[in-house]
Amino acid sequence: MTDTDHSTNPVRLPIGTSDGVVFDVVAWGPAQAAVDVSVACMFEHEMGGAGMAGGLLALDRALGGQLARLRTAGAFRAQPMETLLVTTPPPGVAARAVLVIGMGDPAALDGEVLRRATRVAMREAIRYGAASMAFAPSVLDAGHTDNAALDMQHVMLDGMLGALRAEHMLAEAGLATPPLLRHCSFDVGAPRVHAAGAGFAAAFAQLTQAS
Repeated sequence: MTDTDHSTNPVRLPIGTSDGVVFDVVAWGPAQAAVDVSVACMFEHEMGGAGMAGGLLALDRALGGQLARLRTAGAFRAQPMETLLVTTPPPGVAARAVLVIGMGDPAALDGEVLRRATRVAMREAIRYGAASMAFAPSVLDAGHTDNAALDMQHVMLDGMLGALRAEHMLAEAGLATPPLLRHCSFDVGAPRVHAAGAGFAAAFAQLTQAS
């Protein structure tokens, strides 16, 4: 498989398995993610006043421009951890449902905001009853390019694994139905998929060895 494969056969790299869920990295965007719940993040605005780009823009177009329209109208402000669930996406979206998570001001982005977003994504996908989910941080799509200090792969996996463990602990205590989730993918652009895959694998090894 090569980086030139079409979105119907994207590059897919393994990360690891935890609590019965297989984690991997896939070279697709939130509109192309063939999963039960495709999660995208959205900021209150883009850096420097630019418009949406990349996978988030493709998702907005697939949804008929409704994400931009809702944000402009103030109906969905994309404030931190605000959520929007699209339960009947149009044919241009591969997922059964789309969850959009607000990230607030892009200039205020830090690791904790990103970690909280992944926790929300995992919990909401499980509550939806999803067997598969995909997560797109949409950070680059908002024009936020200086992200080395965020340690994104470690932070995102830490949030996902923590939320997943909490849901299983609830189920083991008899306080919730066991999660149906079996597969979680992280969306990555094709040019970055191999570097991201290596970063996720290293972070997964570190987090699971420490737990």
